[in-house]
Amino acid sequence: MAFVMISFMACKGEQSEESCCKETSCCEETACCMTKQAAKEKTVVVARVAVKEGYEAAFIEIASKLVAATRAEEGCLFYTLYQSTENPSVFIIYEEYKDDAAFEIHADSAHFAEFAEAINDMMAGELVIEQF
Repeated sequence: MAFVMISFMACKGEQSEESCCKETSCCEETACCMTKQAAKEKTVVVARVAVKEGYEAAFIEIASKLVAATRAEEGCLFYTLYQSTENPSVFIIYEEYKDDAAFEIHADSAHFAEFAEAINDMMAGELVIEQF
């Protein structure tokens, strides 16, 4: 099983995180400020899908078209497909958009609709989309 470590830099000096965040000169390196910026400035999405055994290559081919088209969207900051190293039939797409509106544009796009239609018969379960 793989684990990911998430860390933030603490507020400088003896300030509490709360007082640090209230300062007008709040630096981007503090955990509180990074959290506020992430909440205000971008939308993060993790989409998870399991495909039927034997469909992995076909899924990657179809998903690569979605990745290319989505990366060209004005509001897309980051969009990458990952394949599980433990179960090659499981994939996630990690997505970052400048805001909720940019994500909605992506969700309503023709290339996303084409992707969803193309993978419909190869999915082993539901496409799970989590927004952060």
